[in-house]
Amino acid sequence: MDPRASSPGVALLASITAFTLVIIGTTVVNVALPAIHSDLGSSVAGLQWVINAYTLMLASLLLSMGALCDQRGARRVMLGGVWLFIAGATVATLAPNLGLLLAGQVLLGTGAAALLPAALALISHAYPDDRRRARAIGLFASASAVSIGLGPVVGGLLIDVVGWRAIFAMDVPLALLVAVLVLRGVGDTPHRRVGGLDLGGQLCAIIALGSLTFALIEGGSAGWASPNTLGALALVLVSCTAFLRVERHGSAPMLPLSLFASREFSVSAVAGLLVNFGIYGLFFVLSLYLQQIRGLSPLQTGVIFLVQPGTAAFAALPAGAVTARRGPRLPVALGGLFATLGALLLLSVDRHSGYLAVVAGLMLLGLGGGTSIPALTAAVISGSPRARVGVAGATFTVSRQTGGILGVAVLGAMVGHGEFVHGLHVATAIAAVALAMSGLAGGLVFLTGPRQPGVGAPGAAAA
Repeated sequence: MDPRASSPGVALLASITAFTLVIIGTTVVNVALPAIHSDLGSSVAGLQWVINAYTLMLASLLLSMGALCDQRGARRVMLGGVWLFIAGATVATLAPNLGLLLAGQVLLGTGAAALLPAALALISHAYPDDRRRARAIGLFASASAVSIGLGPVVGGLLIDVVGWRAIFAMDVPLALLVAVLVLRGVGDTPHRRVGGLDLGGQLCAIIALGSLTFALIEGGSAGWASPNTLGALALVLVSCTAFLRVERHGSAPMLPLSLFASREFSVSAVAGLLVNFGIYGLFFVLSLYLQQIRGLSPLQTGVIFLVQPGTAAFAALPAGAVTARRGPRLPVALGGLFATLGALLLLSVDRHSGYLAVVAGLMLLGLGGGTSIPALTAAVISGSPRARVGVAGATFTVSRQTGGILGVAVLGAMVGHGEFVHGLHVATAIAAVALAMSGLAGGLVFLTGPRQPGVGAPGAAAA
């Protein structure tokens, strides 16, 4: 299709719908975990893999998919992501066992890694005027916030009425809608057929993240001194060493190591990882707590979870405004403080406590994430060379997704054995430490560094 024939409105709608698919994979499945456990008989470790199989592929492939958008065109990459989503959703919907469900999640995560950068690229290309592009991105962010909030509620309703397979089945019509919109009204982005994909770095990244996830989950179930755990940790060391070597000497590295020469970029990436570690990990264990220990339905759990993204969306606008005027130091420090207080409040939760502590804890977690993530995103952009802003933003997203993987693996391991509520308290304490470190490290570094007014006020990226 001729790029000039692209309809901006259609491109925006296609991108919003594609991003909704990505959000379904990162939020809605949490609500389905107890139902999957009951139907397929999986352990807590198996449920951890249900979440992490998706997130692992999303985090591992995001940088390469962004490069592929530049080289082959975002339209083609989005269509490829759509077909992967349809294939993965079909496999997951029909899966008779945990193995095929995980295979479906791998396909879905790969599709999500293609859809996310393609959606942003298509919007940027469809709206060449700066002001119209800003309004379009604002609509995209608003629709994303609605998807985050309503996703668990709609998913919970489907699980209650139809069953857990319905949350995967609903991906198919949404993906087909994206395909129709793209084929009929979206032109391609310019191609830049230079360089190539960093296949060596990509392979090392997948092995490193996969081995680390396996080691953390296996260590929690089989023991940290088990041969499988130790072997996986050794593989992590080898693959990380190989990754650094490939990225340092490769002609087209997927992660330019020079980015980490910026203190603002490095600290923001680590702080983003810690924020997602705490919030994603707590979402995982709280979903199990509310349904398995307190006996709530998936719909009731989804309604309670609605508090967190709602509060995050409320906090993101003033946090962005403060960041634009005064720099990221105050929002990052306050965000870490709010989120830490939320985690500490959850330490009071037991088998018979009221739900007020859970709701208040989720509100504070949302307030913390909504305050800190826009500021960290702005710091990543301002602390990176202008020619590297795209890959810097993608790297920040990868860092956050990696934090989510580790949070589910580590905190899930705490509740996988022994008395659940005791494990929940240990997991919550670990999350509180991680969230406190995110605010403390970011706040101190930005406090001692130069002020950064006018760094912009990007919204909190959901993914």
